[in-house]
Amino acid sequence: MELPAFAKYLRSVSSLHEAEPVWSAPQDTVCIHIQRGELVYLGLVSQEVPALEVLELLEGLVQALVEYIGHLSELTLKENFATVYQLLSEMVDSGSAVTTDTSVLRGLVPVPSLVDRVIENVSGIGIRSEKRPDVNTSSTPWRSQGIRHTNNEFFVDIIERIDATVGADGSVVSYDVSGDISCKSRLTGMPELLLVLNRAEAMDDVAFHPCVRTSKWHTERVIGFVPPDGQFKLASFHVATDAAPRLLPLRLYATVSRQSDQSHTIEISADAGQSGNRPVEKIQVRVPLPAQAYNIRVQCKAGTHTVSNVRLPQVEWSLKSLSATDRGARLTIQYQVRATGSVATGAPQLSPSPGSSQSALAAFVDFEVAGYSVSSIKVDSLKMLVESYKLFKGVRYVTKAGSFQLRF
Repeated sequence: MELPAFAKYLRSVSSLHEAEPVWSAPQDTVCIHIQRGELVYLGLVSQEVPALEVLELLEGLVQALVEYIGHLSELTLKENFATVYQLLSEMVDSGSAVTTDTSVLRGLVPVPSLVDRVIENVSGIGIRSEKRPDVNTSSTPWRSQGIRHTNNEFFVDIIERIDATVGADGSVVSYDVSGDISCKSRLTGMPELLLVLNRAEAMDDVAFHPCVRTSKWHTERVIGFVPPDGQFKLASFHVATDAAPRLLPLRLYATVSRQSDQSHTIEISADAGQSGNRPVEKIQVRVPLPAQAYNIRVQCKAGTHTVSNVRLPQVEWSLKSLSATDRGARLTIQYQVRATGSVATGAPQLSPSPGSSQSALAAFVDFEVAGYSVSSIKVDSLKMLVESYKLFKGVRYVTKAGSFQLRF
């Protein structure tokens, strides 16, 4: 009963991005989900469980599937069903999360070879390796003994997300910055690393990977750790409110006008903002329109646009990049609305602004700025202890839009 009800709920929203991550289903069941790419990962909860715990499990599941399978789609999940089943068996036991650490899972579930995948796809039978991977029971269960690499490399990505609500006049209504420190390690032996950040005091609510020696962080504000092998998330953090100036890499403005009760016009303009002289890339502006909207006409002086009507009418505006030297981009949407009585019974409708049931409410924005840290948190140094070989290291900064809205 829960799955059909949840599927019906997803169809009722204008976009999957607008679906509530925690939704109460019939029969005292709660549906908790995340969307990654074109797939929805759902957890059904029938007892009192913290929602964040379920969301963290789903995130860990996605990361493990990416590491084991690569690109995730309905087809690749079906082709690797045996691997997915084994991973879930190790990650969850009797309805409780056990581990989501991919470095630990690699010691429990063998990574399928190409031959195994071919046999599984042809026969429909999952192939298990006769040799069970060694389970690491040392004091560093996330890292096996005897790891060797020809090239010793360590890469750090600091990825920050801006959650903001912007008014039609460009004013910032709400603003928040959070981020992740993701790493890729290919190091020989059992190295101990020391990562020093320039604005560690600006980081709040920090959640570390189990490999981090938290005592060193609390006393010296440096991150000491023995890294897992491969890709892993070293830390997640929130930027303290008083330490985060309200910088917007993308400035947005909107004008909404009504020529009559049925005729509406929305104008959205976009300019490059404060992005450290870096171009703002992968800009997507999505404008959901009322269910009654028809005769939609769109003009844009830059980028491309599409009009879709899968759930509700909406316009998507795409810009490859905007820099400080570019002229501002503009999007104009004109549409008409039918009388409310002409809409089919039960059709979903947007909650309108006061006095109108036929107005668009907001635009949802995505963007990315490579090489830029909105919080100015950067790596000061990365040192390796214990081991003595030459270490090649690299650092990358990315600022993205999180939940970013332009209110009309």
